[in-house]
Parts: sequence; C-alpha cells; structure tokens
Amino acid sequence: MIVVEELSPGVISLDVTGRLEKTDIEHAITELEAAREAHEKISLVVDLTGFAGMTAEALIADLRYGFSQINELDHYQRIAVLTGHEWIETLIWLEGKVFRSLDIRCFKPDERQRARAFANGMQVPPAARKPAIVRVPTDRADMLAFRITDKVRTADAKAVMGFLSDAYQRHERIDLMVIVDEFEGFEPKMLFEGATWSTKGSSLSHVRRYAIVGGPAALRSTASFMGAFMPVEIKAFERDEEDAAWKWLNAGPLLAA
Repeated sequence: MIVVEELSPGVISLDVTGRLEKTDIEHAITELEAAREAHEKISLVVDLTGFAGMTAEALIADLRYGFSQINELDHYQRIAVLTGHEWIETLIWLEGKVFRSLDIRCFKPDERQRARAFANGMQVPPAARKPAIVRVPTDRADMLAFRITDKVRTADAKAVMGFLSDAYQRHERIDLMVIVDEFEGFEPKMLFEGATWSTKGSSLSHVRRYAIVGGPAALRSTASFMGAFMPVEIKAFERDEEDAAWKWLNAGPLLAA
C-alpha cells in the first residue's frame, strides 16, 4: 500500500507499507504525475519503514516508470528516504552516485521531521554519530590498537587507514590489535569503496603481528585461517583474553590520566 499526501506545495509524501501490488505502483505514479503537472519541480519524502517487498508485476511497473523518468530528473529537487533496511540504504547511495543531479538522502525511521525538513529545502546536517572504531593509546610507538564498539562504516575505515598510513611512514613494521566490544557488521557500501580495501590489503605488508580480541567466533576463525596465507602472524583471542593478547604483543594500553 502507498499512501500519497502533499505535505506542502511541491513536497509529496509516499508512505509505503506491506507488500506492494501493481495497482499500488500505478496509484503512486498517477499521483506523482499530477503533482508534476501542478508544480514545476517536486520533492519527495518516501517512507519505506514498513516496506515488505513487491510482486513481480509491481516490480516491472516500477522499473518501467523509473526508466521513463531518466530524462525527467530535472523535475525533482530533493528526495528523502526513511528506511531501517541497510540494503535499501546501499541502493539509494548507489543511485546518488549514478544520478548525480539528484539530491537524495537516507534517514532513519525516527528522523521523520529531519527528512521532511530536508525535502522542504532546509539545511539538515547529518545526524551526529560517535565513531565505531576508537584508537587505544599504547606504550609502544610501533604498535596501534583499536576498539570496535558499533557498526563499522566507510568513514570509520578511512580514519583507521589514516592512522595506519601515518604509522607506516614512521616505522617499517608495526604490530596491530583490534578489540571487538560490539560488532554489528559493516556498512554495505564499503564493498564499493575500492580505495579503502586496496589500502587495507597493501598495508598488511607493514604488519608483523596482528591480534584480534573478541567478536563472533566466525570472525576469529576467518582471521586465523587467513593468517596462514598472509605474511602476517595473526592470532585470535576470546574477549576475556585481552590481557593475554597484550602480553603476546609485548605491549600494554596507556591509561587515561
């Protein structure tokens, strides 16, 4: 089901819930065409919080309309998408890369007011977010330690790469430790950030020993398996074995004053 509502002149809300049928897509298309007839440009607030997929007929209708709009993108100003689905966020991010004329942004389900403000042309800065990877100061200049506390995003990975690049300039080889307090996975669009992964791959030649503490058992098993094929001594530790990991690296954390 798609409920269409005009929030303000030229700003259209599409509230999507449940599994969409072809008739739902056709209804939304009719409403959008009417809005475009009434306004030179329109902006959209698309709420996909309750989206549960679509039938094949609905998908075909949606794609057909989407392709017909490729040459009409200048009729759209801003598109705000509310979603809690990571795969939708990734698709939206990719669309923004392909259709650069579109000002499109994703918002979390509890950011409805921010999404509407964005669609209305207001300046809406990204929501404040604590970094998911925090550096842990150590008592050795040639060692870096990081603590993962949340889902790892591209910005977090790039920040770590910055620390590593700086360390490689000052030391030929370093030791590395990653402590996993909470692991909620990683931002899907990181798969498309080639520079991040290429830098990470090439950086391993500068690492002597790599300790991984905590995290899912599968993560530790994968790290141990990969260590057999890399020029790095990798060792995985249980979360309660952090002290043993520090001892293995002959290092310790610097306590804050």
